[in-house]
Amino acid sequence: MGARRRGPAQPMNILRPPSSTDMVPSRLIEPAEMAAEAGTPDFAWPDFDRWQAAFAAARNFPPRWEGLHRAPPAHTPEAETYRLRKLSLFSEWLDLLARRSTVHAHFARQGIRARVERQDMRLPCPACDPFNAREVGAELEAMPPFHPGCRCVVLAVPVEPAGRRRRPFERSR
Repeated sequence: MGARRRGPAQPMNILRPPSSTDMVPSRLIEPAEMAAEAGTPDFAWPDFDRWQAAFAAARNFPPRWEGLHRAPPAHTPEAETYRLRKLSLFSEWLDLLARRSTVHAHFARQGIRARVERQDMRLPCPACDPFNAREVGAELEAMPPFHPGCRCVVLAVPVEPAGRRRRPFERSR
């Protein structure tokens, strides 16, 4: 037995493919009302606020903090740009924090000594300078990133072969 249609039979136009309005009730495709507020509100990130205050007090911001020196007035195009820039820094910060233990384990597993090295030495960084060229120990807090936007890396400490004497013109490392 064949399926029986309910309702009045409508002639099908085989020359025109069905459109989305034929398949979806019109109430679902009507334009939705947009919120009066342009953009989304800034999000809370206490570590960011703490670092922003510290860098502002030192009057020195790391290179990755362009445009984040102070929060612009709310509900402006600048506020949306600020929020997106802050969100990008937050995402990068979480990623680097998650990888920190993996990097530490890599060097420890192989018995390789490692040290912290700043990548950008043009401007001083109040957070990174105390750690620059310092050897990494067992604690993760001595591993970068030290702050959001940190560009410090961990490098293996080169080991000189035993028994090799340094020549007078060679510099020590």
